[in-house]
Amino acid sequence: MILEVNRGNIKVSLYGKTVHVPGEMFFPPNDKMGFAIDIKNLKHWDFPHQDLELTQGEIDEILHDIQDEFKKGGHSLEIE
Repeated sequence: MILEVNRGNIKVSLYGKTVHVPGEMFFPPNDKMGFAIDIKNLKHWDFPHQDLELTQGEIDEILHDIQDEFKKGGHSLEIE
């Protein structure tokens, strides 16, 4: 579930933990929001779980949740 979107990241909640997904907001010509996610820097959960590394399955689920919510709002998402 997306908790917050700002210019440099998307804050997501999953399994009672949160993670800031790094990237960059952009505005495509359709007057909706766009976001480019930089997955190479998506490695750990946020405090207090910062010592837990994200598994590939967790990363896939996070990205899937973001994609679903962006699609519902008509927003653009790029995963780099």
